[in-house]
Amino acid sequence: MNSVCNIPADGYTVHAVSLGTHTGTHVDAPFHFFAHGQKLHELSLERFVGRALVVDVRHLARVRGCIQWGDVRESLDRTRGTISSLGPRSEGKIDIVLFWTGWDEFWSEQKYFDHPYFGRDVAEELVEIGVRLVGVDTLSPDETVLVQDGGEEKEDAFVMHEVLLGRGCLICENLMNLGELVGGDSEEGEQVRVSLVPMNLHGADGAPVRAYGWREKLGR
Repeated sequence: MNSVCNIPADGYTVHAVSLGTHTGTHVDAPFHFFAHGQKLHELSLERFVGRALVVDVRHLARVRGCIQWGDVRESLDRTRGTISSLGPRSEGKIDIVLFWTGWDEFWSEQKYFDHPYFGRDVAEELVEIGVRLVGVDTLSPDETVLVQDGGEEKEDAFVMHEVLLGRGCLICENLMNLGELVGGDSEEGEQVRVSLVPMNLHGADGAPVRAYGWREKLGR
């Protein structure tokens, strides 16, 4: 961010901002991986706002550890709301899933790049259920390989992106503080709602988000 105008010289303040479409907390549109996929401006706003299920997978979060569907299924069974609450919004179900790994505590550290990631079966099962947006508190739902540091990119390096975006399911990355939505003072009969609305960039493959969430009583 650079200063363009300032109050002493111009009487008002203006800044110029330059950033990538995948800076900070952001969403990925299908166009991110598919040439004919939907671009950001082609997605309805309602896709980014709604009820969400926060799945606690902190006990599975290991350095570059792969989390499989069996692990997620067990975590869902322990989560208030369970897997039966997931599905198409048209059926009154929850279509936003947020995975709470706790890895956001390493934001701004080198270890943040060594985050846990998810197997192909997780993406396949979620889209089959009817989930339409998956969020993570990591750099990516796929393993991050830093080629410039000597890492070797695998053939299936982007399976979560390819399966989710390929089936029209959106991705939100670099979320923070998901635990606050399911904290110790949460009560039975409450639901989580989130807003993950991105900047409205025409023709974009993704955009930064000012993400926030809240809890409210069922039936409101």
